[in-house]
Formats: sequence, structure tokens, C-alpha cells
Amino acid sequence: MDIIKARPWVKLAPHFAESEFACRCCGMVMISMELISRLEKLRQYIGRPVIVSSGYRCPRHNQVVGGAVNSFHMKGLAADIYIVGYSAEKLATVAEWFGFDGLGVYRQGNFIHVDVRGYRARW
Repeated sequence: MDIIKARPWVKLAPHFAESEFACRCCGMVMISMELISRLEKLRQYIGRPVIVSSGYRCPRHNQVVGGAVNSFHMKGLAADIYIVGYSAEKLATVAEWFGFDGLGVYRQGNFIHVDVRGYRARW
């Protein structure tokens, strides 16, 4: 995967644009198509927009937001998502069915972290 400037017109899947996964500080993006595929399947199953609050993060932005030193966001393998009207717990239960490797529930922010790290992790 290459890090590129996000292009708002590029669709990665029927319900996801490249720009939705861009770093919030620099606009660069690198994202796994396996992650996109699983998110698209989740979106189609639920039938409601899946909002990406954090996709790719450059090292600087990852540090600013307090991300893990080896965050999967910096590798283009992770996204933090939410769905309006869904609790984090409910979304995590449904997301579990779509084979995400990493799955974290953040009740305070009402979002979940999903990733395709290559091994199972839950928090």
C-alpha cells in the first residue's frame, strides 16, 4: 500500500469514498482493501451509513490523538466507526460477524475500532 493524497471523487466501495479514510491533519491516505471489503459488507447488512471517525493516521496525528505507538491506523489497517442510533456494544456485536481481526469497544465515545491486523484481538 502507498500513502497518497486523498481524492474525494474516488470510490473504494459502493458506500465508501477514499477521502473518508484520510488523515484528519494532512489529508493523506493509505487503506487496506480488505478492511474496506469488510466495512462494505457490514454497511450492506445494516442498511445504514457507517461513519468513519478515524481511518489512516499519519505518525504526527496519531501522536496528537494519543494513539498506540504501533497503531494499525498508521498502517492503513484500521478504522474507528459508528452508526447513528446504534450503541457501541450493539455495533460491535454485529461487526463481530464480519471477521474483523481487531475489535475494540469505546462506550464513552460510542464508537468501535475495527482492523485487519492478521490475528484476533478484543478489548
